[in-house]
Amino acid sequence: MKKLQLTVHDVSPVHAVTLEEIHTALGQMGVVRYSMLVVPDYHGKWPLGEYPEFCDWLKGLADSGVEMVLHGFSHRGSSAGLGMADRIRSALFTRNEGEFLGLDRPDAEKLLEEGREVLQQLTGIEVNGFVAPAWLYNKGTTAALKNTGFSFTESRWRIWDPRTGQTILRVPIVNYAGGIPLKRFLAALWVSLSGKALAGSETVRFAIHPHDFKNESVRKAVLKRLKTLLGTRSSVCFQDIIPVP
Repeated sequence: MKKLQLTVHDVSPVHAVTLEEIHTALGQMGVVRYSMLVVPDYHGKWPLGEYPEFCDWLKGLADSGVEMVLHGFSHRGSSAGLGMADRIRSALFTRNEGEFLGLDRPDAEKLLEEGREVLQQLTGIEVNGFVAPAWLYNKGTTAALKNTGFSFTESRWRIWDPRTGQTILRVPIVNYAGGIPLKRFLAALWVSLSGKALAGSETVRFAIHPHDFKNESVRKAVLKRLKTLLGTRSSVCFQDIIPVP
């Protein structure tokens, strides 16, 4: 059976109620295997260490088959020091949340190691994967990932092994978006077109953000699209599609 590689972004206590709604909705559709992208200290205001019940909830989900992935450290970026090309990327794809877009290798490596340590200490979960906020990387982050032992990461276009640079899966992500009306329209258009564009793909990648479920029309659209995809595909997490050495 074909696969649906499903991720839930921005996992943090700030979104706890919405994340529970998402998990419940996925469970009602029979989804057991998917990935949660966890932020250790969302926007510098929601450190996981101050929310032990939320950490216990994540551990329970991991025990039931949900994969936990590091998703930045604070999910908050800065335009300071960015070149023009990166400023454009940041403006197009995020609202000042490209945390790893402007970091050099030492700073990126430090945050990667700290983030993984925090997540593993608080939940007891082994963390093998990393996804940069807004899928925005630079050369410093890519170089840092080679040295920190993560076995997979992803961009908007592919999933790869950062230790070797080898591509594991090359297929574009499908997701709705917040932000300005044009951005929301283009994202929704891509979701619609992806049904035919990716119909022949062995694996389809789909990302859910908490803000998707905070807008009723988008929530309904997400669930409708997932129902269609799950009619012909089984939901998987990153580890399910990574080749075994």
